[in-house]
Amino acid sequence: MKTKNNTEAQGTGWLQLRLALIILLMLCGLYTGGSTALEIGPDFDHDDTRFPLDFKHALVRCEACHVQAIFIGTPTQCARCHSLSGRIKASAPTSQHIRVIGECEVCHTPTVWTDVFRVDHVAVIGSCQGCHNGVIAEGKNPRHVVSGNTCDDCHNTITWVGARYNHVGITGNCIRCHNGVIAEGKNPGHILSAPTCEDCHSTRRWEPANVDHAAVIGTCFSCHNGVIAEGKNPGHIPSSNACELCHNTSGWVPANP
Repeated sequence: MKTKNNTEAQGTGWLQLRLALIILLMLCGLYTGGSTALEIGPDFDHDDTRFPLDFKHALVRCEACHVQAIFIGTPTQCARCHSLSGRIKASAPTSQHIRVIGECEVCHTPTVWTDVFRVDHVAVIGSCQGCHNGVIAEGKNPRHVVSGNTCDDCHNTITWVGARYNHVGITGNCIRCHNGVIAEGKNPGHILSAPTCEDCHSTRRWEPANVDHAAVIGTCFSCHNGVIAEGKNPGHIPSSNACELCHNTSGWVPANP
């Protein structure tokens, strides 16, 4: 009789021990029952799995990801955990988050959400102005040229500087920007002229320029002196330097001596 009682006691004790072990594994999310159970030992290391625990992920409790002790099928994609609709309630993007394709890792790392060193603009949905409005992301500075809000007309997604200006989106006359402060203006050797760049230049480049003599200030010789612009050739007849006495602004020839 004692042998039978001892056997029953041992069986009950083993059952209780097994039940306690299962409960412990369930609390850590490492047991799901049946064929999905994870067999672990003292040498188990999560870093040997398909989802190594780095930085913030190494600090969370097991059950935060292995909800209801479900291990098999736990998502490894950021967006499936970091959302408001998933089974796993990890921190999700706020309502102010920029519109993107749902792949967090193209911009974020496992360290902290705010450490965004470079935004992969391929993943962003919408126009530049949707983010670069001075609220969500850096926008135009106070010295920016007067222009429309289509940033990609002039800028690329790598850096603001080195912009190739598309003058179609710019309002106002040239001198508002090309004043030597906001953008390149007249160089020290520029001829004396009115401040209307567009009289002679185009929006493609400074040179070649089609000089509108109506915008030039000073006498002909102040430019046509052989240094700034073409002057008398060696075979020119002896004369004063008042070019306009014989020539007009259309061409050197014909001349009215």
